[in-house]
Amino acid sequence: ESGVKGDGGIFNGKSKQKRWNIPLTSKPFQGFENLQSTIYYCTLAISLYFFLGILAFLFWLEPKWTVIDALYFSMTTLTTVGYGDLVVSGGSNLRGISGKAFVSFFNIYAVCISVSALGVI
Repeated sequence: ESGVKGDGGIFNGKSKQKRWNIPLTSKPFQGFENLQSTIYYCTLAISLYFFLGILAFLFWLEPKWTVIDALYFSMTTLTTVGYGDLVVSGGSNLRGISGKAFVSFFNIYAVCISVSALGVI
């Protein structure tokens, strides 16, 4: 018998190589069913973001803005560019404080959905 006694078969000619068992399936692209629903939900989240931004800025926070201004502010917030040409007016009144709180959570939501959408791509 060749090999060292008590070595567990490592040096006695018996190979303990592991084989990769990769099952071959009839569907090579199985993950695309979930990808379509993920793209759908990302598109829905981004659309909801713009819709919520337009409604909030037009009717609650900045009534003097146009639809284009609200959409522009939402887009610059989503892309985290923030040119600074449009800003939400603050103040010590309830509208200013609640507006700052809304914009803070609106920005966090924007970053989350943009990162999620980029993760899908």
